[in-house]
Amino acid sequence: MKPSWEPFRAPDAERVWKRLLRPVADEMRSCATELAELAVARVQAEVPVLLPDQQSVEENVVSTAASLRQLADMIDLGGDPRDAELPAPTRAVARAGVQRQIPLASLMRFYRVTHELVWQWIWDRITATGADQTQQAAALRLATSWMFGYVDAALDLAEQAYEAEREAWLRNTAAARTDAIEDILTQHERDQQRASKRLRYDVNRHHVAAVAWVDTVAEDGDVQSVLSEALGVVSGELGGETILVHPAGSLLAFGWVSRQSEISAVDFTARRPKLPAGVRVGVGEPGHGLKGFRRSHAEAAEARRVASLLGTRAGTLTRYRDVAVAALASCHAENAEAFVHRVLGPLAADDEATFRVATTLSVYLQENRSRVRAARRLTVHPNTVSYRVDQAQLILGRGIDTDSLDLAVALALLPMLPGLTRQL
Repeated sequence: MKPSWEPFRAPDAERVWKRLLRPVADEMRSCATELAELAVARVQAEVPVLLPDQQSVEENVVSTAASLRQLADMIDLGGDPRDAELPAPTRAVARAGVQRQIPLASLMRFYRVTHELVWQWIWDRITATGADQTQQAAALRLATSWMFGYVDAALDLAEQAYEAEREAWLRNTAAARTDAIEDILTQHERDQQRASKRLRYDVNRHHVAAVAWVDTVAEDGDVQSVLSEALGVVSGELGGETILVHPAGSLLAFGWVSRQSEISAVDFTARRPKLPAGVRVGVGEPGHGLKGFRRSHAEAAEARRVASLLGTRAGTLTRYRDVAVAALASCHAENAEAFVHRVLGPLAADDEATFRVATTLSVYLQENRSRVRAARRLTVHPNTVSYRVDQAQLILGRGIDTDSLDLAVALALLPMLPGLTRQL
């Protein structure tokens, strides 16, 4: 296989490319995510406005890893760095940057910081080889020339993507709608009629807010259309007449379902709506008017936070109503984690058998100590419920009538314990 980039094709250079640069490219491909996390952490420390929350951090890790894999593939094939194209996640981040009104200079700084880190990483790999100094020097010259060509092309493409998105943004109502939503959620907009006009959505109705997101995304995936589809499914389950969908990043979308008449709460555990693969949704409680629009969204966002803490223990759809106690009690991760261990002691042990006993006790208490209803929810025999409740009391070393409120709250928090511990 002959490289297409001319400097790699000279006989001595081609040998250096094959012996030193292609193995470096192979290693870069395998640890692209790790390198991306280092780059994002460095950018977050230097330009915090660019990465204000965990969502933007995750988006940029996905984007940077995709670019690094592309870079590695091109070096491996000996491709011309000027032929680089922006991966789909990188284009999505550029669009999100416009929507968040992040200056272009800040986005360009991300590329330069990442370039510096990756170049140092390549330098370390080349100089650690057993090749003689002449070959190392040749490899470093080739890598330097190739990297500057790649970054120059990538910066041009990123700037073009940003400017194209910015022009589209200014031509449509997305910017105005974003400002209106931000003003409503921060209570700067308190006039229902004016808010409805700004949103082009009647807020003087009954609402249920939802937040849809994905944790990871395929490089060629159209995430926002999938998130919109998921919010449409939720709207159908709630009997919505209208729906407002607002992209809030490349992996996240907000939605509001509305109806002229009151919206009844839906038990999604029983209904189990079919959402697109990989999409998770948090749902708030019904509310009315501007206050209900805002409050239901805050609840949906909290449902999302709890679902993220629950990890694999959460389903694809989380109602705030079902996790309200856990949401309110987990706002301070360190205090919540300490509370669970203090109240539950050995019942908070990190093994499935103990967790099953604790879960049974939690359901038993929620069902007013009815072993029949608890058994129905858990799909086990009532005698199994009785046995596990007895086990729980033995593990606790006390009866469940002692500090029963603390016990119920600690049990509600228990499934979130691994997530809370990760935040410390």
